[in-house]
Amino acid sequence: MQWWCSASGKPWTWEPQFYPGVWIAMLVLAVAFGLLARRGRAMGESRLVFWSGWTAFGLVWQALDWPIGPLAAGYLASAHALQFLTLALVAPPLMLLAVRRPLAAAVPETGRGRSIAMFLTQPIIAGVLFNLITITTHVPSVVDRLMPTQLGAFAIDALWFAGGLVLWWPLVVGAPQRAWFGTPVRMLYLFLATLVHTGIAMVMLIGQFPMYGIYELAPPWDIWTPLEDQHLAGGVMELAGALVIFGIITVMFFRWTGGVAGDNAPKAPPRD
Repeated sequence: MQWWCSASGKPWTWEPQFYPGVWIAMLVLAVAFGLLARRGRAMGESRLVFWSGWTAFGLVWQALDWPIGPLAAGYLASAHALQFLTLALVAPPLMLLAVRRPLAAAVPETGRGRSIAMFLTQPIIAGVLFNLITITTHVPSVVDRLMPTQLGAFAIDALWFAGGLVLWWPLVVGAPQRAWFGTPVRMLYLFLATLVHTGIAMVMLIGQFPMYGIYELAPPWDIWTPLEDQHLAGGVMELAGALVIFGIITVMFFRWTGGVAGDNAPKAPPRD
């Protein structure tokens, strides 16, 4: 039985397939996220944020299960790019936002536990880890070797989601707090931490030959060629990724400038 989506080499069919490994993984994630989200609601988190987290959970499930999962595993590089964006850049911040209060409360106040938390959530460490994961999981030899195996495909999917949680933790959860990690530094962090992703997207977008044998040699896809699919994948990563990253940076910028303007606004004279 095929428990996870991987490259099978069989002609594509629109007949739905059941992947028990995906369902088990989503059940575990649902239980963990549900318990934390419930605590978040009890701690005062808004209903909108609560349901945005569950929407992100649905996006993760859609990215891993049929049809996007098998399409991304062995047929279309563009589906693989969409999967990366969902698992690393879209779903993690929304899910962390819904559980940020209980996660922040769980960080130790003192002792060795806080020291470990300070190291693991260090923005520089988070950015480096995310970029290492992004680079490694997009190297053609790594993709071509791992995607035909269920364990290899699972490893890539899991690394993308874990890397996304690591990337977004300093911005969304922000615990332990750091005095120097203000809004301007946060914007710079998000920009620099996603430059590698942008570079990979550009290579795919302008490449003259298919990068990945797993998609070049996949069963024929009647809509577009493997090279056209690769260009589409690069466009998805570049444009959709930029929309997410620069959209968030823009929101952060205007909130910051609005706060600065509010602090510096002239105060009304006191009444006698």
